[in-house]
Amino acid sequence: MKVRNKKYTKIIRFLNGKAFYAVLCVCLIALGVAAWSGLEGMRLLNAEKENNSTFPLNSGSKIDSIGIIPPIQSEIVSSETETDKNDGEKSEISTGTMSEPETEQVAAPVATFFVNPVLGKVTKDFSETELQYSVTMCDMRLHKAVDLEANEGTPVIAAGEGIVTEVYTDAMLGSVVEIDHGNGITAKYCGLNEQPFVKKGDTVDSSKQIGTVGIIPCESVEQRHIHLEFYKNGKSVSPMNYIE
Repeated sequence: MKVRNKKYTKIIRFLNGKAFYAVLCVCLIALGVAAWSGLEGMRLLNAEKENNSTFPLNSGSKIDSIGIIPPIQSEIVSSETETDKNDGEKSEISTGTMSEPETEQVAAPVATFFVNPVLGKVTKDFSETELQYSVTMCDMRLHKAVDLEANEGTPVIAAGEGIVTEVYTDAMLGSVVEIDHGNGITAKYCGLNEQPFVKKGDTVDSSKQIGTVGIIPCESVEQRHIHLEFYKNGKSVSPMNYIE
């Protein structure tokens, strides 16, 4: 019995000695873990400060073992989304302001009456079927116009309201101004000065001077005059049927 007790006593003493060292080891490990935790905490705090210098943390931001979690990024994304939305709205507004307003189409003027473009007598009447002798050309020909006598340089006015459709020079008729008087009636004022006073697109009335009396090459031997042609829906008609 004594021998067995001695053995137990030795074992207990041995364990007591080992327990001391075990406790000591556990304490050292705990100190090491605490030191490591403190260093890790300092590292995370430094990381937080660095991140705060670029993106301020909101009250919902947290720190874990990785660093700052996504709340900041979600705020940046939402901010960018709002910016894109605002830019889109501004683009729509600017596009709306840049659009050109629709222009109303103005109806072409229509002559309600006609007057002589110059104050002169008729030297050659309208002829659609009977030939007339041309002193200048020395032949017989139709004369689908009315010649109104006037000295060179005499002012020439439009016979009525209308819009100028053409201004050009013709080898036979000289300077020509064409006017659309509405209701299918157009007129050619032939034998004007080299540079008439109107241009294509101008609106005129019976008080508008369109030029002066010039020369008509195909009738240059005759007394100076205006060679006036009228058309109704494209067909030659006598101007005297319309001039009051």
